[in-house]
Amino acid sequence: MTEAFDPVLVEVINNELGAVTEEIAVVIWRSGQSAQLKTGDFATAICDAKGRIIGQGFAAPFQLAIFEELMKHVIATYGEKFQAGDVVITNDPHSGMGHMPDFGVVVPVMLNGKAQAFCISYSHHSDVGGRFPGSFSSEGRSSYEEGLRIPIVKLVEAGKMNQAVLDIVRCNVRVPEEWVGDIQAKIAGCERGAEQAALIIARHGVEKFSQACTHVMEHAEKSLRAAIAQTKDGSYHASYTMQEREGPIELKLTLKIAGDSMVADFSGCSPQVAYALNSPLSMTRAGVFGALKCIIGPALPMNYGFFRPVEVIAAPGSILNPIFPAPVAGRAPVFFRIFDLVFSALAQALPGKVPVVGEGGDALHFSGHTSDGQEVSFLDLYFGGWGARPKADGIDGVAPVFMGSYGAMSIEMLEAEQPIMVDGFGFVPDSAGAGQYRGSAAVYRQWRFLAPGHAMIRTGRLEPAPGGNGGRAGASARTTVTRNGVTSDAGGGTHVHFDVAAGDVVYHSTAGAGGYGDPHERPAELVVADVKSDLLSQQSAEEIYGVSFENGAPRSKRRAAR
Repeated sequence: MTEAFDPVLVEVINNELGAVTEEIAVVIWRSGQSAQLKTGDFATAICDAKGRIIGQGFAAPFQLAIFEELMKHVIATYGEKFQAGDVVITNDPHSGMGHMPDFGVVVPVMLNGKAQAFCISYSHHSDVGGRFPGSFSSEGRSSYEEGLRIPIVKLVEAGKMNQAVLDIVRCNVRVPEEWVGDIQAKIAGCERGAEQAALIIARHGVEKFSQACTHVMEHAEKSLRAAIAQTKDGSYHASYTMQEREGPIELKLTLKIAGDSMVADFSGCSPQVAYALNSPLSMTRAGVFGALKCIIGPALPMNYGFFRPVEVIAAPGSILNPIFPAPVAGRAPVFFRIFDLVFSALAQALPGKVPVVGEGGDALHFSGHTSDGQEVSFLDLYFGGWGARPKADGIDGVAPVFMGSYGAMSIEMLEAEQPIMVDGFGFVPDSAGAGQYRGSAAVYRQWRFLAPGHAMIRTGRLEPAPGGNGGRAGASARTTVTRNGVTSDAGGGTHVHFDVAAGDVVYHSTAGAGGYGDPHERPAELVVADVKSDLLSQQSAEEIYGVSFENGAPRSKRRAAR
């Protein structure tokens, strides 16, 4: 580059853009109607005139990678045909989004009659129509069953609402007023961000703003390349087999590191399947870059430059790059395994520095009617925690590190707004994978329904989460339904559907995360602390860790023979 580099100006503009994305998030959070928006299940960012991410904003690492893919399609669709007052929306998983319940909103930042930047947000909506309430079951057999697919389209053009698009959506989704309220919240946030971004660009000038954005992206690229260069060259292989009711799904990754670049090659994975566990390319790329952000560059800015040193290969027609009309609604369990593969491959390249894979994330979806006939639909998402780290335990009850701001829904808010009571929420004893450093304990929720309806449990991991370096696997997930005092197992599967009546109780526990290292190397005081916290029974403490108790007090620590 020939222009003079002004590091102070670049840093000023970079922080101003960060503030803009935070302001977008505040507006969305304050004005959103659904529980998803009220609990932070959304993302924001800002892009330059070419649609390249420059301000990473209020977003998890994987969400930024989705934005990067989405904006390619937005720019390809409209080019320079933007004007003041435009608002673009889409939920098309074959045009950058993750699955149909996720709706993206894009607002151009107009100055001098041209889009100089873009403000973006997206969130998961509780329903977008289709065969299954919630629109994200794995049981769909075609994209046409999964709900209303909206291409990249201007919902608002030059300030005028496209009422036809809005009416079509209203007629096809359950709880339409909530859908409209959430879209309006995201539009309001992005429009507010566009106003502020236009002031920033006008203050500094288009040329200096563009130069600063280029420097920010170049810094991210150089920083990631430097981090990759510190990793040992080679090809690292990881594989995982998901045991589904319809048959096994094979996932394979070869991570190739050469100098300051990397290739994530998913050749050899299963072909796309006839049910909705396929992961669209946007999600596959998001899994790779989300994992790299966590392991290779946790302190690095994640803008467009972050994506340049890494190539992602997934064959068209495979489960990680399906061809329309392949169903993708229930892709989350496969998506979580992409992180597992990248973590496992990096653990070979960076021995002793990569944590054991975590649990992922589980959810209840409920759709029904209250006693006065009001339609309701909600998603209750929560997490088990992290796998053990090479020098520390996994963290209990938090979202995976790659999911950023996600958190469990407030029980008080859920009970106030929905016909449901949460009778239990806590850790499951003896569920954490044992090791010198243990994995996180499983987390359970127990719901009691006050109205009849349809429920679905999404389980992120059916198989036990594996341990690392001699650590043991965590406990398996479990779901039961209690009706009229009789409790029965809800059955296996990543997405389990069942009708519920008023008074029915559903219990679901996530999988526990795996441990790291030999359990007999775990300090006795940590074993005792877990027993006192009801995370570990005295029997398991003795059988697994060699710590026995007498009259409730620890008595000895036995070590395995070497």
